[in-house]
Amino acid sequence: MRILRAQYRTGDDFLTHYISTFPHGGLFFPTRAKLDLGQIVLVDVRVPNLRDRMLVCARVTWRRPANRRTGVPAGVGLEFLASERRKRDFLLALAGAGAHAQGQRRHRRLPTALPIAWRVNAEPSRRSGVLADIAPGGAFIRLDEPPPAPGTEVVLQLKPPGSSAPIDLAGRVAWTRDAPGDTALGVTFYCRDAGGMRRLRELVRRMERAEGTHA
Repeated sequence: MRILRAQYRTGDDFLTHYISTFPHGGLFFPTRAKLDLGQIVLVDVRVPNLRDRMLVCARVTWRRPANRRTGVPAGVGLEFLASERRKRDFLLALAGAGAHAQGQRRHRRLPTALPIAWRVNAEPSRRSGVLADIAPGGAFIRLDEPPPAPGTEVVLQLKPPGSSAPIDLAGRVAWTRDAPGDTALGVTFYCRDAGGMRRLRELVRRMERAEGTHA
């Protein structure tokens, strides 16, 4: 099986090449090499803070010739296979979390399935979602509607275990996924002071203890 090496200088560089319109995500891979449509390849993905390379299986879905007038490079659209979903989610979270992420996460993420409310920071209307996992650095949220664009400031509202009142968490959309039956976004939290980060860590610890109690 052919191996294509895809090296990205930054997380933003990876996200720029990411194709969210494929059912399971994928990448635009600049190349002039002849690759057959439908061909299965291994993509050797390398991003900053990833300690080891990650091989992701993908299918060549389309080809695009170069356009010298507009400066568009030649390349192919590589659609990730359904079996690569966990690798895809890891790469998206790693690229989107920026300084909050390392090849092995600085903060262990807590899987959950907690209904939450959220809103775009500049809008009063609230929307619903499901918190799929959370860490002091950010969160992964599944949606039933198209997500806002990366970079959008959002506010998440959730009720911690044992609390009678919900709390608001401010963050920024790091990445999105918008495919039929698979709509989600990743949020990077930002704290204005050390106290804010301590409160986030305590929130995650409380949720982790509650998950352990109900396991």
